Amino acid sequence: KSYLNDNEVVPWKDLRYIFGEIMYGGHITDFWDRYVDNKYLEVLMQPDVVMSGGQFAPGFASPDPAGKKFADYISYTKEQLPPEAPPLYGLHPNSEIAYLMNATSSLFSTILRLSAGSGGGGGGDGGGVHATIEDILARLPATF
Repeated sequence: KSYLNDNEVVPWKDLRYIFGEIMYGGHITDFWDRYVDNKYLEVLMQPDVVMSGGQFAPGFASPDPAGKKFADYISYTKEQLPPEAPPLYGLHPNSEIAYLMNATSSLFSTILRLSAGSGGGGGGDGGGVHATIEDILARLPATF
C-alpha cells in the first residue's frame, strides 16, 4: 500500500513483476506455467482493464471502484460473472461442442468395452455395467 501511495501513477509494470515473479511466480516451478501466469497479468493488469468500464472478459466489465470495499467486489463478481463458456477464455464457441463430443465418445466406448468383457464368470448378466447401460438408454430420447 505504501509503495502505491509513494507513486503518483500506478506502477503497473512493477506490480506485474511483484505478483508474477515474487509473490506468486516464486511458487510456480514450471517455466511454461510461469510464462502463462505472466501473460495473464500482462493482459489483465492494465489501467484500461482494471479501471471502471474496462473489460476483464467478454461481457464482464470492471466495476466502478468509487467507494467499494472488498466485499463489494466479491458480490459484484458473484452476481455479474458470465456463465463459463469458450468465448470467456478466448476460444471459438464450437470448441465446447468438440470437447463434449470427445468426452461423450470416450464415456460410451468405455462402457461398451466394459460391457463386452462382462460375460461369463459369475453367472450374472454383467451386473452394474448392464444396469448402467439400461439406465442411460432409458433416459435418452427415443430418436437417439
